[in-house]
Amino acid sequence: MPKWRYQQILWVFVIIATLAAVVISAKREHLEEANRTVSVAVDFNQVEKLAQWSNLSNLETLKYLKQQGVNAVLFKEQTIENLPPEVWVCSGAELLDKFPESIKAEVRPDSIYFVTRDHQIARQLELQLDNKVPGGVEVVNGSDLLALGVPLSTSELKDLGLGFSVQDMKMVQQLGMYIIPQVRWWYGANPVSLEETLQPLRDYQGHILALLFNDKLLPGFNYIDSLKEQIEQLGVPLGIIEFFPQEGLDKLVILLDKKAIRVHSMSENEMNNMAFSKAIDRFELAVKERNMRILIVRFNFSPGTTDWLKNNLNYINELTRTLENKGFIIGQAKPFPSYPFSRLWLFICGLGVIAAGILLMDKFGFFWLGMVMGLVGLIAWTGSLGLGYNMILARKVMALGASIIFPTLALLTAWRPTGRSLWSSIMILLRTTLISFMGAIIIASILTDNTFILKINEFSGVKLAFIAPLALFTGAVLIFKEKQRISAILKRGLNTSISVKFALLVLVTVIAGVIYLNRSGNEGIGLLPLEGQIRSFLGDVLIVRPRTKEFLLGYPFLLLSLTLGYQHRYLLLWLLGLIGQISLINTFCHIHIPLYISLLRIFNGLWLGLLIGIVMVLLVRLSRRFLRGTMIWPG
Repeated sequence: MPKWRYQQILWVFVIIATLAAVVISAKREHLEEANRTVSVAVDFNQVEKLAQWSNLSNLETLKYLKQQGVNAVLFKEQTIENLPPEVWVCSGAELLDKFPESIKAEVRPDSIYFVTRDHQIARQLELQLDNKVPGGVEVVNGSDLLALGVPLSTSELKDLGLGFSVQDMKMVQQLGMYIIPQVRWWYGANPVSLEETLQPLRDYQGHILALLFNDKLLPGFNYIDSLKEQIEQLGVPLGIIEFFPQEGLDKLVILLDKKAIRVHSMSENEMNNMAFSKAIDRFELAVKERNMRILIVRFNFSPGTTDWLKNNLNYINELTRTLENKGFIIGQAKPFPSYPFSRLWLFICGLGVIAAGILLMDKFGFFWLGMVMGLVGLIAWTGSLGLGYNMILARKVMALGASIIFPTLALLTAWRPTGRSLWSSIMILLRTTLISFMGAIIIASILTDNTFILKINEFSGVKLAFIAPLALFTGAVLIFKEKQRISAILKRGLNTSISVKFALLVLVTVIAGVIYLNRSGNEGIGLLPLEGQIRSFLGDVLIVRPRTKEFLLGYPFLLLSLTLGYQHRYLLLWLLGLIGQISLINTFCHIHIPLYISLLRIFNGLWLGLLIGIVMVLLVRLSRRFLRGTMIWPG
């Protein structure tokens, strides 16, 4: 069979895989569209502060906040530093003159005591201390006082969680607002202490929005199965706090069948140094572009604010109205339902990647080697899906392969030494982008799973996906252009002495490469001057901001490269064009971003980049005519 026949069959596999990916993506879009309810929560500690400085009760303040759209309250576990005024913390020595002679012998001078007349608070503290402090708690009964003693210093008790205020949580419950308890880690947590200390939360079943953890370690993360059982009995989802990794949480979410909600929070320090408008923009982006469904809103208590209550109420009102205007509903946030899983659809998508890989190897002139590698890949992919063994890893590997194969294949399909007309170049650019988009939608489908939507699992190999296509394309075009001369050129290059000019060029290239890679992941270097303002402007005007790598670099330079054709001196232009294709695919590797956002992003990048590219091509042509007339530009 002629080679072109094999190529047609392989392209058919790619197209079929793309159609399967469209089906999967349509289901994912339906799942995302059905979950547009957002909860707006405030921190109860800040509510108390706002009430105190506004000369209001906590209840009155909460009622005002509820009127503006707040429907949930975050309760952090109380600590020794923020216990209610009904509790007096003192040393045993200080306590001796508060108790009658008959029981002074029970007081240990070197212990710390929690003293209160409130029996409900005493029961709360005794439960927590008895399960969290080595050796338990000593209870001393006075005439009208209860003292709970522990053999630790106040510094050792500083970070210990002492439970939640029953009175305050009942007040929120009676207001019809949701409760978000945030549990602290403690040393020595075990199945028994986990059950005992989480038991009081069952009184609020049906009113708990989500359970959060306070520290980088989960309490009892070594007993994750026991922790899972307690949360199942509570019947509540977990909260995954953005930008705050917590050891044990990912495993716990998977054990709980992915019943979790993504949470975006802003610290008090951040809020005090941020304009309300910027905070609203940040929350809006978190909800719209990263599937955050619980927002923990902190108040602004900066000294420059003249009316803390009025300003913060207006801020929350503006935030909730902004979200509602974007089509979101303020209510009870819920986890995403489980995504319908189909190994058959996944298998078909993987076939498309394998077929594209063989086509790419054919571009290098290694068709039969590509067939062998494709067969190995097919066996591995089939085995992983068929046996259900390490499927997440297999999906990650397949997605990484697709992210390297498709942009490289797309650009090599467009490559040729001679230039094209502007119209023809536009058509080729659209075809090139379509090939990359096919890879992007296949990747998005391979990774479509609640663990990726919740960002428990992520696309792996971002840096490699950004640099490998550049290296492969460079190697391919050198082979295409030089053919048999390539070995001689490389040998001559290795024997050539390095000039200062060449060394500087290498240095600039390395610096540019470092910047490129650092701006290609989730955590990179800061924005360039005015870049933040440009991003905000584009986001406001276009609804979804296109990526700079696409509209400002990729598409314009790809269009210019297609009109110029390939010569070695234009290699950098072609590589800049390839960066846009890589960026397009990378957009779809972030599964926690809603699908429609990614689609709008690449659409805006394409038309805006084409517009800039057309202007660039026309300017280059005018410049060449002028420079040729003055004999500066070579013919």
